[in-house]
Amino acid sequence: MVAVLTVTSIVGGLAALLVVGNAARGWWRRNFGRRANSYDRLRRLGTGANLTFFEAVLGDPPAVSRSIVKSDYLEYLSADDPEYDPRRSDEIQTRTFAKAFGLAIFIDRDYYVQAISETDGTVLAFSVTTRSRRFRPVYVPHRELGPIERWRHRRRWRQRYRPLVKIELGKTRFADLDPKDPDQFAGPRLRLRLGAHNFAYSEITYFGNPGYYQDFAWTTSDASGRAAKLGKTTGLYEEIQGQSGEPKDDWPYEGSPEWADMPRMQQFRRETTITTYTVIGVGLSVENYPINRFGPWIEEVRTIP
Repeated sequence: MVAVLTVTSIVGGLAALLVVGNAARGWWRRNFGRRANSYDRLRRLGTGANLTFFEAVLGDPPAVSRSIVKSDYLEYLSADDPEYDPRRSDEIQTRTFAKAFGLAIFIDRDYYVQAISETDGTVLAFSVTTRSRRFRPVYVPHRELGPIERWRHRRRWRQRYRPLVKIELGKTRFADLDPKDPDQFAGPRLRLRLGAHNFAYSEITYFGNPGYYQDFAWTTSDASGRAAKLGKTTGLYEEIQGQSGEPKDDWPYEGSPEWADMPRMQQFRRETTITTYTVIGVGLSVENYPINRFGPWIEEVRTIP
């Protein structure tokens, strides 16, 4: 009888400890461990997952959710497509049509997550934007190596392992992405949007197998508020358009000025921090990205706490 009571008391004590432990863990995550928990959640996100997975990981349902349509969605024809014309085999055959996407924006007091999805809920691209100077999530566009794999890399290649790109939002500046050898750098693929009340600057890159054949965009925008450190923007548009005489938002383009002839843009990149990273999966290209910005603009989220 005594033994039974002892076992029962132990089981009851363990159950009570479990309840107290879970409560303490939840309190820690909501307070001192809140940002560490947010970093862990953001690291779990990836293209190809379903939007319901984003909802489960991020906790709250989307604060903004709606359908968007890209009217000029471009598709390349394959030889087995019914519209393919073999008499034009020396040409790249394409067709354009309207395609619907889903847009969802998750809001936390430290960050925004914007997700672009197929109509079936498959996430094709997502953006993470910091909105606090103290919240600096790190993103590496491929799987990071563990201690043993790092040791093997160093032993094989006789050099320390370094990730292809490592972005720390709110800290990494655009110029930090440049290779150490200036002769290997011809300037980034950039997109600039400047208005009376809004701004957004993005650089777009592509990584093959190290990034699993994905496009990436690094951005600073008004959605980050005071978390963004913005360089001087005076004269950037004039420098991008060069002698063309036409307003230009993207660079480079046919007949665009050389990178060496854009000192204001180079200075701007040295002074400006990245506050948004965007991951575009293999099912979507930059050319078919359904909206003209990476991450939310302030008008979409400024009235939501």
